[in-house]
Amino acid sequence: MDEVSIPETMTAEELQQRWPATIRVLIRRRMACVGCPMARFDSVRDLALNYGIPLEDLRLELAQAAAQAPAGG
Repeated sequence: MDEVSIPETMTAEELQQRWPATIRVLIRRRMACVGCPMARFDSVRDLALNYGIPLEDLRLELAQAAAQAPAGG
C-alpha cells in the first residue's frame, strides 16, 4: 500500500476525482460533498472546518482510503 498525502488545499471535487475511494469517507461522515456544487470550491481544510473535524484526522482518514485503491483518471 502506497502512502498518500492529501493536500489541505485540494478541493473536494479534485479529491473525489483523483481518489474515488475517498467518497466512502465523505459519505460515512455524512458530508454532503458528493454531488454538492460547492465541492469545486471547498478545500479539504474548508471541509474540516465546516464539519467540525480536526484537519489532520480528516486528512489521515482520506489518505488511508486513497491508499487502498488506485487513483482515478
